[in-house]
Amino acid sequence: LASSSRAFVEYVRGRAGVWEWLAHVKLRAVGGDQEFGRLVESRARAAVHEGAAGTDAALLAAETRRVRERLEREKGAARGTDIKYGAGGMLDVYFTARYLQLRYGLPDAGEDRSTGATLARLREAGSLSEEEYEALREGYVLLRRLDHELRLLAGRSTRLPAAPDHPVLRDLARRARFGSPAELTQELAAR
Repeated sequence: LASSSRAFVEYVRGRAGVWEWLAHVKLRAVGGDQEFGRLVESRARAAVHEGAAGTDAALLAAETRRVRERLEREKGAARGTDIKYGAGGMLDVYFTARYLQLRYGLPDAGEDRSTGATLARLREAGSLSEEEYEALREGYVLLRRLDHELRLLAGRSTRLPAAPDHPVLRDLARRARFGSPAELTQELAAR
């Protein structure tokens, strides 16, 4: 059930879809021979960017949107605000960053492949204006902070309680340094 490194890279180069490129753009070797792993990841990521460069920008955008909207429908459509899967959630920033990486041929550089670092590289490369960068970065920082605090309070949930006076929402607002749950939800809606 394993493929050779050559077969994997050829698959990425010749048959992988846009949805796979969005996942593989952050490909990282995590076990085994690290030198070999870095070589394979480098070749596979190069194949991803080659494929994206040869793809119509409108198709790349439409496929990125389709995958993102599917995740929102399947995981974020329930009652309450979902800070990861819901509209305006962390995945919107993630998919924006990955789309722009593919659209403008900006491979990951160095060890920090986080969404925040990717946004900074996109700004430096001119793929995001300063205003776009700040809006995405500030929104993402807020969402990450809420995600962290929500995990401490409620476990692996990504959904904020719907009731404005829910104890978890009150605690989340306090831990995230907001004056009230209403202030937190207003800031979240603005971002």
